[in-house]
This record gives sequence, structure tokens and C-alpha cells, in this order.
Amino acid sequence: MKIAIISKLWENTSPNSTGGTGSSVGNLVNELVKQGHNVTLFATKMSKTNAQKLVAFKSKPYNEDYSEIMEYVTIAEAFDPKYKFDLIHAHVEHKSLFFGNLTNTPTLHTIRYGEFFDQETALLKKHKKQFFAANSKALITKYPYLNYLGYSYNGLDLSKFPFNDKPKPYLFFLGRISPQKGAIDAIKIAKKAKMPIYLAGKMVEADQVFIKQIKQEFKKKGITYLGELNFKEKIKYLKNAYCLLQPTDTKNFFEACSNTILESMAVGTPVITTNSGSNKELVQHGKTGFIINSVDQAVKAVKKAKDLKREDCRKRIEKYFTIERMANGYLKIYKKLINKAK
Repeated sequence: MKIAIISKLWENTSPNSTGGTGSSVGNLVNELVKQGHNVTLFATKMSKTNAQKLVAFKSKPYNEDYSEIMEYVTIAEAFDPKYKFDLIHAHVEHKSLFFGNLTNTPTLHTIRYGEFFDQETALLKKHKKQFFAANSKALITKYPYLNYLGYSYNGLDLSKFPFNDKPKPYLFFLGRISPQKGAIDAIKIAKKAKMPIYLAGKMVEADQVFIKQIKQEFKKKGITYLGELNFKEKIKYLKNAYCLLQPTDTKNFFEACSNTILESMAVGTPVITTNSGSNKELVQHGKTGFIINSVDQAVKAVKKAKDLKREDCRKRIEKYFTIERMANGYLKIYKKLINKAK
């Protein structure tokens, strides 16, 4: 098939991307090409995949230079009839809906994010009869009125995630340094568990008040902030961690399908996380980690984590969350899409 893949411009699209959508879409593109499909990727110019063609108008991901015009120019280009695609697969949430009804090319909109503003939700409802996919069952439950053709979890290229059965005695937090992701709670858990913790992730201007607060914690013994890590450094800290802490604020953030959780289990590191979005679909409670709802529960889980078998974490990823499984899931959805479009 001749497939258009539209990715987000907030990050480069590559299997090694620091962004969840960038890495997942990068893996999907590579696996589709591996299986013999012709893929044109619409993304940033710095994106690196095996797509036969890259169409880009933005050189680098957005930093402080967000341009709505540039975003819609990229999306609109994918819908130009000159390309003669067999199908268009958009990973830009609601933004591709403006174009879906204007083409005869079968179009699939994958929802990858669990938080929408009121106007965005209204737009989804207005276009609910277009064809959708999700990257978890939890997302389908949250927005049940959309016309879903199925779901496919994010998948990993396991050759990039070396398994480690000999962790070091530290905890790890990987994600945006923000109240929604639970960075402060991760520090509280580490203190109560009397274990050192490393934190890695980006900081953004919108969280300035919170950042001032947490920077005071970074000065204390046993708490180390590493900044935003590249792929190689991320894997090093993940595979050597005793366990990953991801105490997401369940009231203010919805985890659609956390790559951080998947990457942690892939290298054998168990995960302690809250019941946010699809987390309980990814983590097998009591076997590959623990689903908790308080700091105290998390501290108890840290102590129990020593009894978990790290190979069980790896096996879960091998069974349910590989790039092959992700791509095959979407290919089944593509067949449904083409049949319904006819």
C-alpha cells in the first residue's frame, strides 16, 4: 500500500525520539516499510526513519516558536490529491479532522493523547463519524462516542532495549518535570523509602512556579536531576534502576499509552505507577510492577519490588508491545478502513 503518515511537529519522528509520538510513529513507519509498504512521512526535516519519502516544512521541533500555520501547512499537504495515497494515517489528534471529509482517500485519525480542551472535544464530537483508532482501550473508554475501528498499543524495537537482571540500588523518574507527572511525589517516595533517586526529563515555561519549588529539592542529598537525556543515556539509567517511579496525578493527567512504562519493563525494570489512563493495561500488578494510589502505598511497593522477577517485565513487552504487534494491529485497522470507505 501507498501510505501517508502524518506526525507531530513537537518532536522529531524517529525510533530514538525523546517524544512518545515521535518514537512510536517512527517505529510504525519502519515496520510498515519492512513489511513492504510504501510510506511517505510528513514530519520535521530532522526526522529519521526508513520512509521512502519525507515531506517537511519545519526543520526542527517546536521550542518557543510554535506556528499554527506551519502545523496546518504540513497536515494539509498530506491530503493533496497529487500523491494518490491508498490511505492517510494521521497522528495529530483532532487537527486532521478538518481535512478528513474533504478527500476520497480513506483517512484514519489515531488519538494518542488523553487530554482535550472544551473546543477540541466539541470538534471531536462534530466529526465523530470519521474513522478513528486509539493506542489503548482506556482512550476508547474515555471518548466512547468516536467511530473507532480498533486500537493498537505502542510498540518497541526490542533490539534497542538491552535486558538487565542486575540493577543498582536507586529509583528513577523519567518524564516531564511537572506536577501532572508526579515529580514531587516521586521524591517523597524516595525519601520515605530511604533510597536515592535520579530524575530525568524536560522542564517547560508553563511550570515555572513548580520548577522553582522542585529545584530546592534537587539541592538535597540523594536527589539528582539529570536534565533531558538522549536515548543512550536514558537506557543506561533505566536498565540499572531498581524500579521506575511514575506517580502520575490521576485527577489532572491521563496516560494514553506511556512509552516510559513500556521502555522500563523492556529492560527489566519494574514500574510503580498510579491508575492513570491505560497504566493498568500495561503494568501487570504484582508481577511487572505495582499500581498505587498514594505515596505510602508506593513506599510499600518499593519494598516489595525486590521480589519481582525482572524477566517477567521483559516477557510482557515481548508478548504484547513489540513494533511488529503494533504495526500488525494497524494493518488490520487499515483493512477495515478501506472496506468501510468503499
